[in-house]
Amino acid sequence: MVGLTEPRLAGVPNPNAANDPAAAMYPDWESVYQDNVVGIYQLVFRRVGNAADAEDLAADILMQTLKTLRLPAPVNNVRSYLVKTARSVMADHWRSHYAAKAAALELEHLPAGALVSPPRSESADRAQRLLGLLPDHFRRILELRFLRGYSVREAANEMGVTESNARVLQFRALRKAAELEQEVLA
Repeated sequence: MVGLTEPRLAGVPNPNAANDPAAAMYPDWESVYQDNVVGIYQLVFRRVGNAADAEDLAADILMQTLKTLRLPAPVNNVRSYLVKTARSVMADHWRSHYAAKAAALELEHLPAGALVSPPRSESADRAQRLLGLLPDHFRRILELRFLRGYSVREAANEMGVTESNARVLQFRALRKAAELEQEVLA
């Protein structure tokens, strides 16, 4: 039985080349799967600590790899690609897992009346005054991004500009608002 750390030397035409790990090639998807499924599962399980999630994530990693992997390919390249794919899939898993948990916890801790309009405060009045002093395009980007909670993409679509232009507008608007605040306070 081949160990998890030993590359499978399938498709190596020259027996002397079997001693050279760089010459080891995977001829087909089946050999990639057989040699790496357990290792990928163990890698993911060590990170998530949950067998069910590890199985799902390992399957996702192998499916994503299957879509883009060109065979025959050197063993080292395939394993490196599998690890990179595993990092991406696990990062997506943690991002969605913790984002959902954080949002749920945040909603649980909101006071009962938090979703209705809060009474106007001094800081809200000051913010409205500052927004009133800004040029229209600066005011619009800040309202969309921070008051309405739009993403950069959504704000850009609403304003009819590119995403990079929306980012620049936001940066310049924030800088201008900070300058205006300094002038008002001085």
